[in-house]
Amino acid sequence: MNMLRTPAAVTAVLLLASCGGDDSAPAENAVSGTGSRPDQETRADVSARLVGIAARTDFLTVSTWHGETSSPLLPKFRASASCSGTTCTLDEPQTGLSASASLDDLNLDTSLPDAVPGRHGIDVLDARTESGRIRAGVMDHAAFVVDSDRAVIEGITVWARFSVAGGDLTRSRPTGSATWTGIMLGVPADASGRTDFLQGDAALTYDFAGSLDAVFSGIRNVTRNRDHSVASVRFDDVPVSADGTFAAGGTGDRIQGGFHGPGHAETAGVFERDGIVGAFGASRQ
Repeated sequence: MNMLRTPAAVTAVLLLASCGGDDSAPAENAVSGTGSRPDQETRADVSARLVGIAARTDFLTVSTWHGETSSPLLPKFRASASCSGTTCTLDEPQTGLSASASLDDLNLDTSLPDAVPGRHGIDVLDARTESGRIRAGVMDHAAFVVDSDRAVIEGITVWARFSVAGGDLTRSRPTGSATWTGIMLGVPADASGRTDFLQGDAALTYDFAGSLDAVFSGIRNVTRNRDHSVASVRFDDVPVSADGTFAAGGTGDRIQGGFHGPGHAETAGVFERDGIVGAFGASRQ
């Protein structure tokens, strides 16, 4: 097998992620045990709000991509992602591959998602795309997504799982202390994440020292309607930069995000810990 075929496959997955696709398979709405409430807006309302957020977005953050391929040359991979503004670069260390894509490259097809029950005033969309399935949390100034992809390129099947968050940055630190509450969405980082989605609560607290504590709790496997093996995840003393962004940790064990909207109304980001690839969003209380 040509060694170049595997890098080509991983590059293609990056470009396929979140593109429009086939809505022939219905999305599931099982969220028992998460305390989720029925959505009060129509799918069209939430989708229109998502389009508006995308148009205003000036900051993206993307998790590590965790995945597998059908090629024996690259059975598993972890590709790190870094973003500048709304352009992100994916680096796969085993192959030396580097590929970039921007928010403008993505085809946001708002005819696809189904609205499923949200919580804490955050709406959740569920959609099947050409290359897999996504769950997205939609607020007023930010959105966050977990993505489980499958693509076949040049005869090689590639599975990838990752999360994305973005919005219009507040571009300053919060003043004083404050709390944001919302939800987390996630997928298992291992191969079970090809089919299973997770959901739980998110609580983030900022203090006078300029750091953030984040707790994700009540995590359930909403695909299988049962508690996830990891019930909670927390990050303590995450430093917040002067531009309102925050980050701590590295590949497989990290959190990154930012504050969005006037008055730091919302926060959104991505995290990886304890075998979960997640995204979160929360509103100021």
